[in-house]
Amino acid sequence: MKQYSFSFNPGMLEDFKKILPANRSKKILKNYLINEYELPEPLSELQQPINDIVIQPYWMTESEINKLDRLIKQANTKGFSLSRSSIMRDVMKNLVEKYQNNPIQKSEQHRQTFKVPTGTKSRLSLLVAERELTYELSSFIMDGYIPSNDFPSMRNQEQEDLNFKTDIEVFEKMDEIASEYGFKKGGRAKIFRDALSQYEALLQSNPPKKEALKQELKYILEEYRSIEDVPVIKEQIQKYLNE
Repeated sequence: MKQYSFSFNPGMLEDFKKILPANRSKKILKNYLINEYELPEPLSELQQPINDIVIQPYWMTESEINKLDRLIKQANTKGFSLSRSSIMRDVMKNLVEKYQNNPIQKSEQHRQTFKVPTGTKSRLSLLVAERELTYELSSFIMDGYIPSNDFPSMRNQEQEDLNFKTDIEVFEKMDEIASEYGFKKGGRAKIFRDALSQYEALLQSNPPKKEALKQELKYILEEYRSIEDVPVIKEQIQKYLNE
């Protein structure tokens, strides 16, 4: 499983997160993309530009990325150039329409305050919006987290509180992992800090916004190349970078 970033319309993404609970949304998205989703007609609908974008990382399996790339090739044979993001936007739109009038039963919520190393919250605030942290971290714990086998004690570290409220299934997943490692008292907190540390490291090494913009730039350049000569495109890009 690898992290990929996509660009979405902010309103659509917010609706998706409201309608589908964090502990189940990724599994539902994966199943729909692989087993149900097909390109719409007309394909021109997927080429509509979006003015406001928000960058969203997702943990994707090889089969999911392969499906996206097959759909891109399928569109190319019909004379349409699509990006992974444009397809994912359509996938999300379809899921919102599917569940908005038939909402999934909400999970029980649980809240806990964890001790984390001082400075953690300020670093995270530079990488992910505070209102998004709970959802993103919950999704990571459920779908992407693999314990590091390194659980340092907080005893001699400066600490700050981090409040975490999410679906109870996320806490149950942490307890399950803690039990596998033989942790008793404080096991959930150890797993939470390990997951949080991994999540922060991933954001630092692969900023979602940078990756998504690279994907969008590739899409734009492919579109531009279909109507303009490459030397002219290079000249325009160089001119822009030198301004």
